[in-house]
Amino acid sequence: MGIKKFENNPIITRTDVSFSVNSIFNAGAVKFNGKYLLLCRVEMPTGKSSLLKAVSTDGVKFELDTKPFLAPDDHNEYKKYCNWGIEDVRITPFEDKYFLAYTGYSKNNPLVMLAETKDFEEIKIHGPISEPSNKDCALFPERIDGKYFKIDRPEAGGRHDMWISKSPDLIHWGNYEFLMEPEAGTWEANKIGISTPPIKTDKGWLMLYHGVRGFGISYLYKIGVMLLDLNNPSQVLGKSKEPILSPEHEYERVGDVGNVVFSNGWIIEENGEVKIYFSGADTNICLATTTIDYLLSLCV
Repeated sequence: MGIKKFENNPIITRTDVSFSVNSIFNAGAVKFNGKYLLLCRVEMPTGKSSLLKAVSTDGVKFELDTKPFLAPDDHNEYKKYCNWGIEDVRITPFEDKYFLAYTGYSKNNPLVMLAETKDFEEIKIHGPISEPSNKDCALFPERIDGKYFKIDRPEAGGRHDMWISKSPDLIHWGNYEFLMEPEAGTWEANKIGISTPPIKTDKGWLMLYHGVRGFGISYLYKIGVMLLDLNNPSQVLGKSKEPILSPEHEYERVGDVGNVVFSNGWIIEENGEVKIYFSGADTNICLATTTIDYLLSLCV
């Protein structure tokens, strides 16, 4: 099948939002109560970002809420870690709840915030689960050997590598292990980070990730796929040699940040079809479709 971008992309733009925003992009995605649910990043006129809920019956035409689902001011004692904005949520279904891992921005640089919800109405905020500078985080959808697992991307000393860690309670994280680094001389030469939360397949944990390469005075953001061992997810079994999604069209090349395709949400259908929600140029929300089997074939 390959990867097919929806012919009527983008499916959501700022003109679909009922209140004033600079842009809408980078949506976490999940199937909830039989419907497609996105938590979209909206940049407000102040320049600070919040999360906006959008719901659809077909995964293409979405109805957007008339106010943000989660904003920096909703964080009470944790507001100091995200008073410059909250961004790029990854949604992981876990038992009877949904974990939201997202970036909190403040004068202290970005860090990972964690919240949970059962109904996408009420939300419990756990607070930071990393030190700065750290972002691009997602949790695994089940415990492994009794522990929670997450992948994120700490930055120090000019490094932009993915790491994996464990926790007994979601709050205290340790057993840090290096997972993967950028590959010099390729499309992911400068930095990498997780895109979508991992899903469990019979071959291993499958997830999308993004790679960045310097290009003149700017950067190119593209998306690849990788496979991790089911019992030891710090072991990479394989990854795509080439990106599966790249900036090609005007809606991906021209915008707030040019030459970017970025995803932090996907939905897996019962028949194995995959809906990838991605953004072009940090300015919109788009859709691409593929299959689990095709993505797995790229990792072998």
